[in-house]
Amino acid sequence: MKNKWIVLAAFWILIFSYGANWFAIAPLLPDLEGKYGIGGAQSHLLLSIIGLFVIFFAWPAGNVVDKKGPRLSVFIGSLFMVMGFGSRTLLNESYLELLFATSLAGMGFAWILVALAPQMIQWFEKKASLAIGLTSSGLFIGFGIGSVLAPYIKNYGGIDAVYNFFAILAIVSFLIYLIFGRDKGIIRKEKAKFMEGMKNIFSSKNALVYPFIGFFIIGTTLSASALIPKIIETGGGNVISIMVFGCAIGAFTYPYVARKYGIKKVAMIAALLSLLFWIPFYFDIKYSIYFVAAFLFGIFLQATWPIALHCQETERGVNEKNEGMAASLYISISNMGGAILPVIIGYFSLKNGFLAILAYLLIFLVLWIIVRK
Repeated sequence: MKNKWIVLAAFWILIFSYGANWFAIAPLLPDLEGKYGIGGAQSHLLLSIIGLFVIFFAWPAGNVVDKKGPRLSVFIGSLFMVMGFGSRTLLNESYLELLFATSLAGMGFAWILVALAPQMIQWFEKKASLAIGLTSSGLFIGFGIGSVLAPYIKNYGGIDAVYNFFAILAIVSFLIYLIFGRDKGIIRKEKAKFMEGMKNIFSSKNALVYPFIGFFIIGTTLSASALIPKIIETGGGNVISIMVFGCAIGAFTYPYVARKYGIKKVAMIAALLSLLFWIPFYFDIKYSIYFVAAFLFGIFLQATWPIALHCQETERGVNEKNEGMAASLYISISNMGGAILPVIIGYFSLKNGFLAILAYLLIFLVLWIIVRK
């Protein structure tokens, strides 16, 4: 009983650190555009390129999870995290250097994220949806803390101080997981053949839908994070932060709510509310209203990400032999959204960027409507 909570805490700290390092860049994008002489699409790539690498590394990560267990996958991802975010302290003289360092860190995220659901299912079994939601909340709390602290650290010691602070956080979290993170019992060596495993996963038609729900959740989160500082020139970083704190609350609480009141009903309501709470960003209104709207938008936007992940892992046809494949499918397509959608937003004016995100949210709602539950 005690061990599973220690493992969860170690994983939570690790994914929190990743989120904080990742989103420490978000409120600094206007500064980096000025420093490097780049445009919005290029600066947004510093947020979205991590999702691009997840697309490629989710599948080998799933293979490791199925053959060797989640802990090894997390260990590999953590090494990339430390090397990538740590190297930002040295590789920041040009945009391409910083993009390379971010890419190195991005190579690690898939290995961590793909292992999340299998490790929580391993330890928590039937109550795994709550554990997945709780652990996922660490990522979004990390997003919020990174967004909040980065401007203050920059004002105190410059952008280099931001990189140094979060690099130390990455190293400490890696060591904590190295000591306390573990798999439960002996890990099986057998896994399903790829085609057989995928055939079993797609025996449920929902398996075609869940990954694209993740696609629009992750893509919309990063798109909104990149656009909000431009909509709200003063205090945009704080608005991003309250939005991702809302994401953390949604990710943590909604698996319980869905379990009690029904997955599809709860998910559709959350998707609809996320769309409604995005609408205030179209108008020039009081900062306090933006603040409240961002918080509620974050809650309902991210509420169903862990729900869809857990559903994907527990659909008919998914078992111990192919759960890594199922996680890889969900994570890779989810992060295609993170890689593609924010870059698209970078080419638009503020008004058209807002409308594009509104379209993303509408598609997100439609996808939950067509899930068969």
